[in-house]
Amino acid sequence: MKGRLLIPFAGLCICILAWIADVTGAAENGFTLEQYHNADAKFIGDGIITSVDESIRILDLKGREIQSYEELSASWLYVQEEDSGEWNVAYSNHANETHILRLSPEYEMLEDRCVLTTDTLAIDPILVRVDDGWLLTHTTIEGTVNNPEPDGENGIYTVKLYYSEDLEHWEFMTDVIRKNQNLEDGDIRYVDGTLYYFFEMENYDKGPSAICVMTSEDGGRTWSGMKELLPAVADNEMASCDPTDTGWRLYVSSDYACVGESYQGASVYYADYTPELNEVQTYKRSGMPENRAVRLYDVKEMNGQLYFLFARNFLTDCDLLLRVTEEE
Repeated sequence: MKGRLLIPFAGLCICILAWIADVTGAAENGFTLEQYHNADAKFIGDGIITSVDESIRILDLKGREIQSYEELSASWLYVQEEDSGEWNVAYSNHANETHILRLSPEYEMLEDRCVLTTDTLAIDPILVRVDDGWLLTHTTIEGTVNNPEPDGENGIYTVKLYYSEDLEHWEFMTDVIRKNQNLEDGDIRYVDGTLYYFFEMENYDKGPSAICVMTSEDGGRTWSGMKELLPAVADNEMASCDPTDTGWRLYVSSDYACVGESYQGASVYYADYTPELNEVQTYKRSGMPENRAVRLYDVKEMNGQLYFLFARNFLTDCDLLLRVTEEE
């Protein structure tokens, strides 16, 4: 009789453990979607927005698809949350369009509007709420896109800034920066009336790159010169730079320990700065699980833990991973 009960009891235990793992996410400490081959990914509330085969998908934090927008074409994504809980997603694509997608708190589509078109490719849109409206940037590229060779000819990258009072009508304000160098992975923070534009600058694709910042005190009309946060000693791919209680923290994926391997050898590092963005410490290796072959998309703090969203082996398998660790 005891032998007969053993198997059902063991099965019951397995079911209970599986249920606990599904509820807590503790089994994998996140998720792994093998060979997902997505182009970009960002956190959006308690979910993830990503582009796969140029279409937009919403995943939960277990990697399950909960919404998709197959009719939309997107490669580069940026998320901005409204006080109402609605979401504004700026995205651009290879049709040289920049769109604003409005989503409800439950990720239902409210509106999709193409707000800018260009004669050349425009990448890395950024949308930020300011006191009396919104600012939108994208980076246009004239000539060679992602020049692959150290002695090759770069295209001209221009970060263009627009202003709107209603998310529909956009007025060109200024060129934030224009360089015969690759300008990528840009992000903007608006803190106490100051705009901070963070970006990566490199001479050729997957080569050594610097992380820099520029500031504006007049709503984006004029901008300071560049301040270098990380020097071009490795391929530094910026994920985020956010205010902290003591200053700023920058997260990058970088081949700092194996220069020349780019994404295939990169790990996640962080750097800390004072409120004035003066260096405190740099290239501190993150304790994120499986910290190898990383192309970092986004980092988010939730409930006292850090969530890392990244691609593994971006140039080959391009798995999509979420990993969770304690705050660093």
